[in-house]
Amino acid sequence: MPQLRQTAYTHLDQRITSAIVVVLALAVLIITWVSIRESRSDSFELLVRQGTAFTEALAQAAENAIVSETSYDYLVHKRYAEVVADLAETDLKSLTDQHLAQIAETHNLYGVFVFSADSSLVAGSVVGGPKVALPDFVYEEAYQLITNPVSNYVLLLDEGEHLGEAVHYYLEITSNLDRVVLIIADAQYYVDALQQTQIGYLAQKMARERGVVYILYQSTEGIIFSSRAPGQILAIESDPFLSQALASDTIMHRVYEFQDNQVLELVRPFTTTKYPYGLLRVGLSLDRFFSVSKGFDRQMVALAGTLFVLAIVALLYLNSRRKRKEIALQYSRMKSVTDKIFDEMRTGVAAADEKGTITLANDAFARIIGLADCVGKKWDDVIAVRDMAFRQIASAGETSVEREITLDSVGLRRTLLVVASKLRPENDELGGVIIVVYDITRLKEFERQSARRERLSEMGNLAAGVAHEIRNPLNTISIAVQRLASEFVRSEDSDEYLSITNQIKAETKRLNEIISKFLVLSREERKRYKTIDLNDFLAETVEFLKPEAEKLKLHLSVKVEPGLILETDRDGLKQILINLFNNAKEALGGQPGKIAIVAQARNSTIEIAFSDSGPGIKKELRESIFTPYFTTKEAGTGLGLPTVHKVISDLGGDIRVEESEWGGAKFVIIIPR
Repeated sequence: MPQLRQTAYTHLDQRITSAIVVVLALAVLIITWVSIRESRSDSFELLVRQGTAFTEALAQAAENAIVSETSYDYLVHKRYAEVVADLAETDLKSLTDQHLAQIAETHNLYGVFVFSADSSLVAGSVVGGPKVALPDFVYEEAYQLITNPVSNYVLLLDEGEHLGEAVHYYLEITSNLDRVVLIIADAQYYVDALQQTQIGYLAQKMARERGVVYILYQSTEGIIFSSRAPGQILAIESDPFLSQALASDTIMHRVYEFQDNQVLELVRPFTTTKYPYGLLRVGLSLDRFFSVSKGFDRQMVALAGTLFVLAIVALLYLNSRRKRKEIALQYSRMKSVTDKIFDEMRTGVAAADEKGTITLANDAFARIIGLADCVGKKWDDVIAVRDMAFRQIASAGETSVEREITLDSVGLRRTLLVVASKLRPENDELGGVIIVVYDITRLKEFERQSARRERLSEMGNLAAGVAHEIRNPLNTISIAVQRLASEFVRSEDSDEYLSITNQIKAETKRLNEIISKFLVLSREERKRYKTIDLNDFLAETVEFLKPEAEKLKLHLSVKVEPGLILETDRDGLKQILINLFNNAKEALGGQPGKIAIVAQARNSTIEIAFSDSGPGIKKELRESIFTPYFTTKEAGTGLGLPTVHKVISDLGGDIRVEESEWGGAKFVIIIPR
């Protein structure tokens, strides 16, 4: 049977190996095919980017060429305008042919002529260049300048019938409109410069770049210029791609068949003042692209074959170690998951050996205890609580020990529930311990808040009943005292009599105020929630409190984080701040001091910190100050801070007390947004 089982496993492994070989071959084939496609796509994309940059550079150069032509015209105008300026102030009657000939020779001109305001020739002669009569169009242009001077000058170019016979005819009407000056000059240098910078010449030059098949400029009227004979080219309106490119504002590309060869054509809309709106078309050869792609294809096939052979060898080698790696992988996964669960637990877990040394602890345990690294430390050093001494836990009769302890950690007092379970070895000697620690600080705080609210509710109900029972006889006493004071004044000892009645009235009034505070604890007022800007609200409240603060020499400051918007009961929040101000004022006892109000956002809540520089509140009293009737003042009622707590609770918030930066009290009001 073992032999048959081994044979079955061998056949199964062979089938698995054969399947893996087939899958591997398919994978190599797919990877090779995908790599070839990706390579071709990337190479083509690179060629498109290069062509786009080349086309954009061509368009920019063409624009610059047109700008250069305009600049040439401007420079020629400036040169001839200087000659005209010299003749503008000369009297027409003093101008002679000899005078104008001398000016022409001085400025290296063919000739200078002057026409009067009636377009008749005043004087002038040709001293150089071709000896010809003035063309008829010169007289026509002179007449147009005189009769309709839209522009003050005209520059005409006559390229002549033979090479080197280019002539400039420059006519300008003077500023006082009494004459037109004609200048005839050699323009061959101008023609040569234009030929070097014109778009057609530029296209011919750039078309000599390697890989550029053609450059042409085509408008809806036809071909404007081309670097080579284009042959039969479709009109723009007959080619959907060109029509789309003409309406686009970007460079478009396509693979285009040009004279039996495939080229990458890039098309860009182009417009100038000199030429009609059209398209710059650049054709780039794809021969090098195809050559590189085929070479890469051969390399990828060879590399894929080599990798396939190596993969088969590696597969045969790894197959023998597969079982061991599977076991190691399973163990690694199990350990990784276990470690992750162990570290992600919010409950602290630790283990200590028989000597009380911590050998294992998760992140939650270290965070709760407040130590960065607990491993290697003694349990009694980490938890220095008498009831939780390691030897006492390990030697206890119970299997597990549960204790609730209070521990100061990272400057905070935490309430912890510690459960220790013993690990008893077989020889019944002292063994290790597994410790589980729960942080129940917030739970205890919730319990205290719930108890406090319950006490407030009970005391409020009691206060309501007592207040109503007392207020009726109290009103009777108040009325009676007022009648005694006003209607039954004794003739003897009247001052003492009035003093006693005034004392009764004052105490009656104070008792009525105490009853009113009782009623606040029981009254369920309807809250009027409004949206308020906390910055404006606190500024208004501080402005209300400032006169009394200045009178008592209290420095009152406020700091609010910008943009704090709160939907709450405006009157209730104002009552809270006034009560805290009165509490701070009474704590300072008439001495100068500081009061600061700071508001800032905390996640989904807003915190308002009210700090003073008074004597502060002892830690052991901070849990009691919100209890009704608890007070440390001789004349206090113990209802001020409980009233504040009730109002905040009704708003869905909370309040805690801390020590301020000046050593006084700091009340932190937490209100949900």
